[in-house]
Amino acid sequence: RNQIHPKWYIRCVLLLVAVLHTRYHVSFRACALILVCMETIFMGLPGNLLGPRQMPLTLGTTFSHMGLQDDKFTLHIVCPECHQLFPRTIDSATRCPECTVDLFAPAKQQLFQAVVATVTGNRQPPSRKPHLVAPIQLLSDGLRDLFQRPGMLSAMNLWKVRHQVEGESRSIQDGEVWNTIKDHNGHKFFFAPGCENEIRLGVSFSLDWFGRKTSNFGPSHSSGVMSF
Repeated sequence: RNQIHPKWYIRCVLLLVAVLHTRYHVSFRACALILVCMETIFMGLPGNLLGPRQMPLTLGTTFSHMGLQDDKFTLHIVCPECHQLFPRTIDSATRCPECTVDLFAPAKQQLFQAVVATVTGNRQPPSRKPHLVAPIQLLSDGLRDLFQRPGMLSAMNLWKVRHQVEGESRSIQDGEVWNTIKDHNGHKFFFAPGCENEIRLGVSFSLDWFGRKTSNFGPSHSSGVMSF
């Protein structure tokens, strides 16, 4: 518990903010506002209520302190023109080598950030933020996590012993693609000779589109989430 914060009442505030976001979908900005207001109250009361460690002022920092960050996805910076991917650690002055456009927007301090700086006394210059970022998880990483789940290996082989009723389509295994798709040797992928002791997975690709007006953080055009 002390790894989150040594003061119990600050741990309560952090837990409150985390629950408000994950359970009741309170926005990042509103959670940050709660944290800033609570820190201001603690600073105004007699005594050193904050203790030796600074209180987190953003939801991301709160999740980091509580060990709730999702490390399955890696954020990549995306060129707004050609959509080339770049690591998040690149310098903020970097330009796309193909399009020669800036990958980061000019630095500017928003009103909320100015208020936080005034209250906390932390007047660091605003940092440049990338125009576009994309969370990515490699298919190989997703498969590794899938195989680590208890009972998953057995569940993946259940289709081999399931009863199929002719003329009825009850699952993906009853479809034409499953029964006819070929491997690199020209054999049926799921019924190739000698694959009885292998786990062969059919990977489907889906794209879920949504309109730009459904999100304040989306681009100026329709976008979507691609998943395997």
